[in-house]
Amino acid sequence: MSKPRAPLTSYLELERGKNREQQAIKNCRPVQDGILALMKKLAPARGKNPTTGIQQIREVWTDAVGMEIARLSTPVRYREGILTVTVAATPLAAELQAFGEQALISDLAQRGLEGIHTIRFQTGDQPQGRATGEGYAS
Repeated sequence: MSKPRAPLTSYLELERGKNREQQAIKNCRPVQDGILALMKKLAPARGKNPTTGIQQIREVWTDAVGMEIARLSTPVRYREGILTVTVAATPLAAELQAFGEQALISDLAQRGLEGIHTIRFQTGDQPQGRATGEGYAS
């Protein structure tokens, strides 16, 4: 008995297979780009120090609000465009929230911090010493 022959693959079938593979690769690129962008946002770079971001914001904050208000307020957290500032007194927090938030956002943007879209003012004790904050991710 002779062995059954395997059917031969035609050139046209091989070309169609190549075209399908190329099309599949093209369809995966947008997904791959989206995944890479998401990974950059959620997993910071290896050498990035999370406290340097909040330190930079604190330096710009002093320039933006002036020494008197900066003495009574401290940026403590910056995450996804939201800056949280601890203020020593409730009336000052209310006044900054009501009258100064949009002006401060535009002033901070002019000074190089474009990612901030909201400032939340909270009352409480100001942190002493260096920042142990959560840094920034934007």
